[in-house]
Amino acid sequence: MGTKPEASKPSPPLSRKERAPEIGHALDRLYEDRRLRGEPGCDGHRKICLRCGAILEAKHWYLNPTRFESLVREQDVERGLCPGCHRLESEIHEGEVILESPLLSASKEEVVALLHHTEDEAWHDNPASRIAVLKDLGNRLEIRTTTRWLATRLGKEMQKSFKGALRIKPSPREKFVRVYWSHA
Repeated sequence: MGTKPEASKPSPPLSRKERAPEIGHALDRLYEDRRLRGEPGCDGHRKICLRCGAILEAKHWYLNPTRFESLVREQDVERGLCPGCHRLESEIHEGEVILESPLLSASKEEVVALLHHTEDEAWHDNPASRIAVLKDLGNRLEIRTTTRWLATRLGKEMQKSFKGALRIKPSPREKFVRVYWSHA
């Protein structure tokens, strides 16, 4: 009688570093905050950002002023920058928002208040979402954000509040989005 061929054992799964070329990623292009897995602060340690008050616990950054005050007094809590503050300091921008309209010069304070309110809401959802640069050029505002998600959200809030035309253009093969809003 014939013998059965031995079943080959499945090979162990490849690590992310080994899979990077085949899935289209290069590890050297990943930002430092994207490689936090395995760093201190992500494996049960606690970390606080003294610049903005964000807290890292259970592998998640969040905001809680009461908890922050208690952690500041503890000696064993690591201190450093959160991903949002790191992106601001390193000038890492993933979004650009361009707002153009004669409406901007007439109601600039209202528009800027809407932008900062939207940023504040996004920041509480994700402490990495920040407005990095806001340039006032009369009938044009140029905004740089630390996340693509915030740039898109700012454009959608402008369209919802003031109507107008909105175009969202993600950059191919890049982690960057350009958002254009205009109102005649």
